[in-house]
Amino acid sequence: MAEAPADTMAPVGWRHRALLRGLAWVALAAAALPLGEAQAGAPRAAAVIAAVDSASGARGAGDVAARLEEELTATGGFVVVERARVRDLLEEAGFQQTGVTATAGSAQLGQLLNVDVLVYVQTQGAGRGRQLVVRMVEVATGRVVGAASEPIPDAARAAAAVRDIARRLAGAAATPAPGDMVPIAGGTLAMGSDSAGPEAQPVHAVEVGAFLLDRFEVSQSALDQWLRSEGRPPGRAAEAGLPALGVSWEDAAAYCAARGSRLPSEAEWEWAARGAAGRTYPWGEAPPTANRARFASPGPVAIDTRPAGATPEGVQQLAGNAAEWVGDWWDPTAYSGTEPPSDGDLRVVRGGSWADAGADLRSFVRGYHHPLRVDRQIGFRCARDAATQP
Repeated sequence: MAEAPADTMAPVGWRHRALLRGLAWVALAAAALPLGEAQAGAPRAAAVIAAVDSASGARGAGDVAARLEEELTATGGFVVVERARVRDLLEEAGFQQTGVTATAGSAQLGQLLNVDVLVYVQTQGAGRGRQLVVRMVEVATGRVVGAASEPIPDAARAAAAVRDIARRLAGAAATPAPGDMVPIAGGTLAMGSDSAGPEAQPVHAVEVGAFLLDRFEVSQSALDQWLRSEGRPPGRAAEAGLPALGVSWEDAAAYCAARGSRLPSEAEWEWAARGAAGRTYPWGEAPPTANRARFASPGPVAIDTRPAGATPEGVQQLAGNAAEWVGDWWDPTAYSGTEPPSDGDLRVVRGGSWADAGADLRSFVRGYHHPLRVDRQIGFRCARDAATQP
């Protein structure tokens, strides 16, 4: 694989102004629309609860709300509908302002608005010390699935921050939740192929235990959430739902560990792709086509857009889109030994990418890259022992 240079949110908005503990609140709601190729399956409905501190006054609240409406619409992932509908629902239900502002009330509010996620956007502080703070809460589970804080010392920075928030929300609404894992039964893998290069020979038997594997490649949105939680800047701006690319092996392993998971071993990856039948491709023996895999193309696609190329168990895009890091050290003679190498300078990469030829998508083809370097063709997914809970 060619090495690339290293790159180290029902209705918007009724405005209901009420003073609560020094905060003026503006409630916004939005329903996600399909995002073309950047999203497959049913869209996720979302609602936004935006707040600004009282030092900014009602005008500040209106400014932030207006910008957020515009930027949500501009993403193409949301539709702005009658704000009176949200106001009437909340007033009819007698929903208290504290219920709107408290994360603990997310389930009740989300069910009332018939949405999947709630996003709380708040400004804190005054003057050049103002901060824009975002929390995204999944209604079904009550989990905070995203958090961010941006400085907004002036109008230009505020506009840019709201624009970035809208982009992130569109990405989160279009991206499958991280942690959707597929159980893979254990078995005996005939690893390698007589039609492969010498680095994938000889064919040898490997016992693989039962494990869980991510259904989808890790998305850039999910990786960005982790990076922010680590106090690090997010990756390159990416269209909603795209795989995380340009991530080092070290960061991929750390992300999986933060989820209570790990990178799959090379044998686990090949077993998931080939199964006991020894499939040439994850879907079978038929050669790659555009509806099965992303390859020989100018760029990647969203992580859930090639179900026709899934394995029988339902793991998607093991071939193409993002080539994938696995846990093993690279050794071109490893298949001649009895155990995978215990150290080395390079790490194994599997699956072929959006830029590779169809032959490189064969499930036994091996590649490699330096663990501290990044490549815009390489991403990853996580695995976990079947008996392990996150």
